[in-house]
Amino acid sequence: MDSFLIDPFAFCKNGERIGGHTPVSGLERLAAVCASQAGELSWEVAGFLDNRQKPRLLIHVSGNMPLVCQRCLEVLVCKLDSETVVAVARTEEEADEMEESFEDGEAVEVIVTDGKVDVRDLVEDEALLALPLSPRHEVCPDTSAGKWQEKRESPFSALKALKTKG
Repeated sequence: MDSFLIDPFAFCKNGERIGGHTPVSGLERLAAVCASQAGELSWEVAGFLDNRQKPRLLIHVSGNMPLVCQRCLEVLVCKLDSETVVAVARTEEEADEMEESFEDGEAVEVIVTDGKVDVRDLVEDEALLALPLSPRHEVCPDTSAGKWQEKRESPFSALKALKTKG
């Protein structure tokens, strides 16, 4: 994915949308947390004005991300499908005012910019935030089969041997 710079205010005012597919290897921060760079991220960013005529970006990302299971350290494919809305403000003061005007329970992040925004950063941020903090298989695959063929003696058989000696 090449760098896509947009003016978020004009993008939202015009109701524009862009999207595409990007290999994990093309997103440096996402690639750093994945087990391999084999995955692909599908994404779409759409701009609109909310009911108060404030600019908002709808960011949707999806794909299968190869992560490392924190239990068994094997590859775990995490199905990613996330969508979030981001409000856009020109100043910190405007961002504070927007946050205060949100209805209770409205989960909207506010970004502050006075110029261009790189869509690549928005998409990568959303993908990173959607990943589980501690990825784990529901049931880890048995990778130990055949590794340890040692037959362990039961501790009770040792006690039984002591009993028969006495």
